[in-house]
Amino acid sequence: MSNNVLEILTEEPSMENFLKVILPKILPNGYVLGVNCFIRPHEGKSNLRKSIPIKLKALAYYKQKVKVLIIHDQDSNDCLKLKMDLINLCGKDCPLPILIRIACKELENWYLGDLNALESVYPETKATKYSGSSKFRNPDKVFGSFEIEKMSKNFSKSYASREIPKYMDLSNNKSQSFNHLIKGLKSFLATSSN
Repeated sequence: MSNNVLEILTEEPSMENFLKVILPKILPNGYVLGVNCFIRPHEGKSNLRKSIPIKLKALAYYKQKVKVLIIHDQDSNDCLKLKMDLINLCGKDCPLPILIRIACKELENWYLGDLNALESVYPETKATKYSGSSKFRNPDKVFGSFEIEKMSKNFSKSYASREIPKYMDLSNNKSQSFNHLIKGLKSFLATSSN
C-alpha cells in the first residue's frame, strides 16, 4: 500500500461515477479506491472553485503525503486560461503536488472518443457509423452531451457515466483530453512526493 493519498476533486457526481469504473483499471499498485484514493464530487463549477483553496489548506495538514487531482470541464472556456485560473486558485504557497486536467469540452466528449463503448450502452445511436466522420475525428471539438442527445432520446448523464466506462478501451480513445488524463495520472502517481 502506498504511503501517499490521492484526493480527486471533481465538479459533479457524473465524473465521480465515471472515475469509479476507470480508476481500478489504471491506478498503480498501492492505490485503492476508498482506502487511499478518494473522489470528492462537488455541485458544479462554482462549488468546486470555492472548495479548492479550503480543501487544499486542510489537506496540507494530513499526516500522510497527499497528491491532488482536479478535473474540471472546459465547456466554452479557453482551456489555457481555465487551467491558469485553477492553478491560481490553488495558491502559490500550496505545498501539495497538484495535477489539473481539463475535460474538453465535457465528460461526454470522452464517450465520443470511444464510439464502440457508446453504442454498447446506447445501441440506438448506431454511433460506430460515425467513426469515419470528420466531425468525430477529434471529439474534443464538439459539445459531447449535445451530440449524444441528438443520437439518442434515452441518453442520461448519470446512467451513461456509470455504464459507458465499463466498455471503454482505455488505450484507444480519440479524445486527447481523456488521453492526457490517463497518461498524466499514471505519471503523477509514479513520481514520489517529498
